Amino acid sequence: MCGFTGWFDPHPQTKEVLEQMTRALAHRGPDDSGIYYDGPIGLGHRRLAIIDLAASLQPMTMGRYVLAYNGELYNFRELRRELESLGHRFRTEGDTEVLLQALIEWGEGVLPRLQGMFAFAFWDGETLLLARDHLGVKPLYICRDGERLLFASEIKALLEHPEVSREIDPNAIGLYLECQYIPAPHSIFRQIRKLPAAHYLRLTKGHLEQKRYWTPSYLPKFELDEETALEQLEVELRRSVKSMLVADVPIGAFVSGGIDSSLVAALMQAESSQKVKLFSIALDHIDGEQKYAAQVASHLGAEFHPLMVHSSDLIGALDQSFDEPFGDQAALPTLLLSKLTRESVKVVLTGEGADEVFAGYSNYAKRVKEAPIAARFGRFPLPHIYPFMPAKLRKSRLFKAMGRPVSRRYTTIPNLFDREMHGSLLTRDFRAAQTIGLEHLAEPHYFACDSHEYLDRMLHIDQNLWLADDLLTKVDRATMAYSLEARVPYLDHRLVEFAARLPAHFKLRGNEGKYLLKQLAVKKFLPSEIVFRAKRGFVIPLHEWMAKDLKPLLDDALANGLFKRNIFRPRLVERNATRLFSLLSLELWFRRYAPNYQF
Repeated sequence: MCGFTGWFDPHPQTKEVLEQMTRALAHRGPDDSGIYYDGPIGLGHRRLAIIDLAASLQPMTMGRYVLAYNGELYNFRELRRELESLGHRFRTEGDTEVLLQALIEWGEGVLPRLQGMFAFAFWDGETLLLARDHLGVKPLYICRDGERLLFASEIKALLEHPEVSREIDPNAIGLYLECQYIPAPHSIFRQIRKLPAAHYLRLTKGHLEQKRYWTPSYLPKFELDEETALEQLEVELRRSVKSMLVADVPIGAFVSGGIDSSLVAALMQAESSQKVKLFSIALDHIDGEQKYAAQVASHLGAEFHPLMVHSSDLIGALDQSFDEPFGDQAALPTLLLSKLTRESVKVVLTGEGADEVFAGYSNYAKRVKEAPIAARFGRFPLPHIYPFMPAKLRKSRLFKAMGRPVSRRYTTIPNLFDREMHGSLLTRDFRAAQTIGLEHLAEPHYFACDSHEYLDRMLHIDQNLWLADDLLTKVDRATMAYSLEARVPYLDHRLVEFAARLPAHFKLRGNEGKYLLKQLAVKKFLPSEIVFRAKRGFVIPLHEWMAKDLKPLLDDALANGLFKRNIFRPRLVERNATRLFSLLSLELWFRRYAPNYQF
């Protein structure tokens, strides 16, 4: 796990600028740093050593070829054996050289075969290739300005370049207000873009080409009984977890006490001859998830590391902002948990992705039931009269769905200030500047799914929006802030392909999501009270904070911040804690990165 930055520039800045950009990523890689500076190509790398600790330094060169890489390839040994059979010889024992030689041998054709999480920049003397992993576990930002192409693992490195504009994209703010994060390809800065998951970017002689190299297929559906499905699911999950236990440093796991992370921990323990280290967090005055995490650790015979924090600890984490507005409150405990965990291990496995792959959210069951109603009434004039309906009806999820084309009815999990609210929330000028909404980003993913089942299409949308740009962004930034590598077994792309082709009733049965996953867990690995209890997550007392501890800061952020930036009308639709937190996070970002911004 690492961080990298660099450029292709016929008229490059000095080496000192590249070094400054690289230093901005020091938290992602405290173990080593390296620079490649030659002609139009500049590459800077910060290393967090996980495999082949003494070697595998980067940027790695081989003749005219050079690579800067962030991530882990879990099938690097298999690829190495194949490359050796083709005559390649290796001087190191890690995955970096395997990736370098694989790119030399196969170019971008190797991308679908890579198993793991990655982002990289590869130069062969004529062509620059940038790529990001199948599910978007690792980030990659790009900035094109004429002949110049800049890239980095985080925005903060790009901002160190003197030619990068800090002009803010109003569309990005509008998208953030809808869903608490900024979905790809957008970023908060107009000139900077995210390379979407499963895409590569190739620059050759001034010609820039971007392509998607992988999309999971949901068809044909497997024809198998439940017993066989359980057996195959266990094989896939065990394979994924086992592949992610390869490291030359200690490994642990985040455990919330829910089924997703607990099942990962159980499979880790099943594959280990030593006690697995489990890490959990809880607020001191809330009866939260930690008691269930402790129960899981006891059941597995694992080593348990609990962290008890005060509300003030979490509030203090507000100062550790992301590079762009990010309103997911779960980022705060994840930051503190990462800090605790890094004291004991250098790598953790997490449970992210299970809900989006196996249909775990209650939202899915509700939407599947509502879909026939919305489809039936959506054929009537409702879309035309919807804007003139009473506000209370327009807030109804079902009525909103009826008012939109079927391909735009589902966007993503959080709906904060959705488009229907913008008329009463935003100033006329700022509203007029909005040219794209979340529904426009969700629609291509709806059509890209090759299944006609509504559940599959919702899952595909969430994997490409909510999962990639909220959950995985949260985990990457929070863990890498403390130089901790996070691995996500549910997002092995072969496991995702397997789950995609499972019939819907193995994922969603009635109101019960993750049906097959829960059956595997309860029959072989975990107590039923862990598997079947209601999903809760880490509970933050947001309502209490907004009314007490954070009220002075919130009031100042609104009255002397957002309401003076010509974005919002000087009132709020309602005093909802989650919405208020997203606004507070937005204003705190402005104060750090654009204190004088006014639309």
